[in-house]
Amino acid sequence: MRIGVVVDSCCDLPKDFIDAHGVVVMPITLRIGDVLVEDRRDPAETHSFYTKYLDKKSEDFAESIPYSVQQIEKLFLERLVLDFDYVFCLTITSGRSQIYDHAMQASRAILTKYKEVRRQAGVPERFGLAVLSSRNMFAGQAVQAAEAIRLIRQGGTPSEIGSRLRQLVEQTHTYMVPADLFHIYKRASKKGDKSIGWGSYALGSMLDVKPILHCHQDATGPVDKVRGFDSGVERLFTKAADRIRRGLEAPYVCISYGGPLADVPKLPGHAVLEQAARENGVEILLSPMSKTAAVNVGPGAVTLAFAASGQPLH
Repeated sequence: MRIGVVVDSCCDLPKDFIDAHGVVVMPITLRIGDVLVEDRRDPAETHSFYTKYLDKKSEDFAESIPYSVQQIEKLFLERLVLDFDYVFCLTITSGRSQIYDHAMQASRAILTKYKEVRRQAGVPERFGLAVLSSRNMFAGQAVQAAEAIRLIRQGGTPSEIGSRLRQLVEQTHTYMVPADLFHIYKRASKKGDKSIGWGSYALGSMLDVKPILHCHQDATGPVDKVRGFDSGVERLFTKAADRIRRGLEAPYVCISYGGPLADVPKLPGHAVLEQAARENGVEILLSPMSKTAAVNVGPGAVTLAFAASGQPLH
């Protein structure tokens, strides 16, 4: 059985991983002023985007436009129902985007129309589709997608993989250290996000106090505060290394960065994290932060995610 994985472009997976495993990416369109930019997880395009757009701080400057119901339906009926026999569609948390709702609506039409498409192509087997909200975002989505690929390569059935992914969704934790609080305070707050209030923004801007933000089961909020970006990243990386030693639910730690990836190994705490991963059979997947994420959290931000049961980082 040919099993495929579809993600939206907020999913911070490395491009070489996406290409090597045939992960299908649904682009997200960004409106930057009067210009439309497509987020397709192309590293060169993303780096150019960081340089060109992310120094602009107008509160109303950017918005994201998710794939519509019709676009998702077209993607499946023209391509995916022929390329695969079963597809897992993993989306950003439904609390941040309409992609999950659009994919659920599209799935109903896809499952009523695919038979004729496959019959005409001489593909008689049944087609199956599962749409899952990651209940997370950015690097968190990447952990789940990477585990789905691993299970597919091990020969798992759709039922086994679906059951495991639903469990993993509840165990995924994403942490972020922002370099610039402006974007989170201004843009995320417009969407109802209260993870950084005015007081935290004013204090952070004046004293360089950075929150460490945590996303889990659709909820995002601060879990720690540190003085300075480097201190925040070091605390995050060293605590993640300790969590690796205590055991993870999936053998991946995913990191995304809103800047040149060559800078990440130079960040404080990275060597400790890398050593813990190597000694415990955990793969670190490093990716540029998506354009969509970057316009909302600002340039230079670091996100790190893993799946673990019990208490996350302490």
